[in-house]
Amino acid sequence: MEANRSEISAADESEEVTYTSIKFSQTPPPRAKAPQEKRATCLWSAVLKGLVIGFGTLSISLAIAFIWKMSDCQPHCPQQWVAYRGSCYSFSMEKKDWNSSQESCRAQGAHLLVISDTLEMDLFKRIQAECFWIGLRNNTSSGWIWEDGSVLSDARVHSNSPVQNCAVLMKDQFHASSCEVLAPWICEKTLR
Repeated sequence: MEANRSEISAADESEEVTYTSIKFSQTPPPRAKAPQEKRATCLWSAVLKGLVIGFGTLSISLAIAFIWKMSDCQPHCPQQWVAYRGSCYSFSMEKKDWNSSQESCRAQGAHLLVISDTLEMDLFKRIQAECFWIGLRNNTSSGWIWEDGSVLSDARVHSNSPVQNCAVLMKDQFHASSCEVLAPWICEKTLR
């Protein structure tokens, strides 16, 4: 039994627990503070740089969106219409009488062409089509009147008969025609 006792005491001795005490100070040593300050400075620098880049990108994006929106606000003509000096023009491919042509233009929010000045007339002189209905009609008491109510002045309407009360634009001149003749037409509306 004595041998067993010596084994037990040797085992007790080997399992001895050693305690030590460690004291932590409240402030880190001066050398430990310097790397943390460098990291904090680098971190704030990176954050500020990221914010500047982010705000710069946002500003550019907003500027592009604003310019894009402004271009959407610019007046434009419907597809297949031609823009010139604040108006939109549509040239028909089909043929109708003067009244039906006028109705077709009105259905599109337009009216038959009213030529208001020589610059506009110069544009239509370039058209070499046979003829187009325009918004000019003979009123027996007032003479030739445009659809907008203005009187034709400084121009002559070529006529062969007193029953020709509607006008066509033929090459670069106004010609009187019977309103029942079938012809293509030109619609005009304000640029929107």
